Amino acid sequence: MLGKSKPKSLVFQSLLNGEDITLDVCSFEEVLPYSLLSIPVSTITPHDNVWIASSMLSRIADVTNNLVVVEDEFPIGTISTLEIIEGLQKNPTSSFFSENITKIMNPDFYIDSRTVNISAILDRMGKSKNPFSIIQNDKTSFSQFSVRQALEIGALCKTDIGASSFAQKRIPRFSRDNTISDIVEKIRKEQTEFALLEDEFTFVNYDMILEKLKELNNTQSEDLLNLSASTLKTITPMLISDKLSLAEICRIMLNVKHPCVMTQDKIITARDVLEVLCRE
Repeated sequence: MLGKSKPKSLVFQSLLNGEDITLDVCSFEEVLPYSLLSIPVSTITPHDNVWIASSMLSRIADVTNNLVVVEDEFPIGTISTLEIIEGLQKNPTSSFFSENITKIMNPDFYIDSRTVNISAILDRMGKSKNPFSIIQNDKTSFSQFSVRQALEIGALCKTDIGASSFAQKRIPRFSRDNTISDIVEKIRKEQTEFALLEDEFTFVNYDMILEKLKELNNTQSEDLLNLSASTLKTITPMLISDKLSLAEICRIMLNVKHPCVMTQDKIITARDVLEVLCRE
């Protein structure tokens, strides 16, 4: 139980009638402003290759973590860095980037309406390896709902949940002597979003790994994942106070490319925020 005197529930002001509401009884339209719920999906065609997908994901990382594969004006799959990294594990050569994206795209995705219950979507996203959903506006118009929009929801909530309420989790660590393959395997095994550099509070994630690997698109390397971890750039999360509220944490995360912050004793990621939203 999070509190003794009263439960730490999440409350939002309805955009439709101004009343306080909770996630279990509201739709997207009641919480998110129209502009935030109408961010179009970033699309790619089934004729494009992995190199194009990798480049596009890098450019749109501050907006979304997924591309939607569209054929005849309708989604047929999604692609994130997860699918690309998994593809590289099977074929860790530069030739992989020339392969067609339909070989690696995820054909199992969800299309939801704007009136769907938010808590149901958040709960489903929290259980997914890749939290992402497509919102259908009309027959051929689609918007995205990714972990970025989940942060937008968190930024709008009224609650006494703060940084100290987040659980401390096991995070894999790597050394500069490891290979990129070692890091990928550590992240996969622990089912986390990133890995920390030993004796430091700097991290790498799949996005940063892919950014490095796509630079080697034209090399003759037989195993791109065998590169030394020392070739990767790392990022240090912003240090925040334990007293910051959930809404304040979300607003900070929305202003950085890789949403992650740390307190004196723990690291908080966008997925951790998603888990809190699901729990409440």
